[in-house]
Amino acid sequence: MYPHLKVYARARNRQHAFKLMDMDVDVTRETFHSSLAMGRKVMQALGVPEDEAARNTDRFREHDEALLRRQHLVYDDEAALVASSHEALRDLETLFEADTAPEPGEGEPRR
Repeated sequence: MYPHLKVYARARNRQHAFKLMDMDVDVTRETFHSSLAMGRKVMQALGVPEDEAARNTDRFREHDEALLRRQHLVYDDEAALVASSHEALRDLETLFEADTAPEPGEGEPRR
């Protein structure tokens, strides 16, 4: 009746998010934001400075949101989805390894 209205919905998981995205729904993943907040608190509890924990959290959020958009294009192809997940893991590891690599002339890694 109202095709001009934008629909907003919560998604239970990635597969649910993909199906909602197929219908051009603005998706909010139920556990994603709380997981980011908890991860940030854990990093701080382990001694990671607040600004660094925030930066790491933002970097992961951006990485995963981009991954969700890429995987939406292939989510009905299990082999492509698995390959995309493996590639994303390697990308994320590289991203965080680069962040902890020592600067030239430094003896200790950055966080």
